[in-house]
Amino acid sequence: MRIILLSLLAISISLTAMGETREVPDVEISQLLKRIETPSDTIYVVNFWATWCLPCVKEIPEFNRIEKSYQGQPVQVIMASLDFPNQKESRVLPFLENHTVTHDVILTVTPRGGEWISRVDNAWTGAIPATLIINRDRRSFYEGEINYERLMEMIGEVSGE
Repeated sequence: MRIILLSLLAISISLTAMGETREVPDVEISQLLKRIETPSDTIYVVNFWATWCLPCVKEIPEFNRIEKSYQGQPVQVIMASLDFPNQKESRVLPFLENHTVTHDVILTVTPRGGEWISRVDNAWTGAIPATLIINRDRRSFYEGEINYERLMEMIGEVSGE
């Protein structure tokens, strides 16, 4: 019995080391906005998505490409899940075990009602997927499924290139 328990512990540690087990923090929308709106050299690429949204899932590889293109540069991709907080264990974590997502994933905790949506961007209807790219005083917003080329254009606009 002890050997089985030690084997299971070793497997668990190995999976964690390989990145199979992920930490997905709950982050209040106000905290996220404060973080990305604080002036810095970092360009934040924030994608609002959910596990049940097929266009959201389809575009994840496009965001994975950003990580490779800007490796070592101050560009941070944040996948802001809008799944319900009580679905983290049942939907979000299993989703991440079965899909390649190479960047930070948070569970976005939002207040009831949609008042917070206009704080992200006045043009946002609340539909997902939606992407906000922000750096210092520049920002770009896109509602709908996005591709790598458009992401690169938006990052260029925000960085001043």
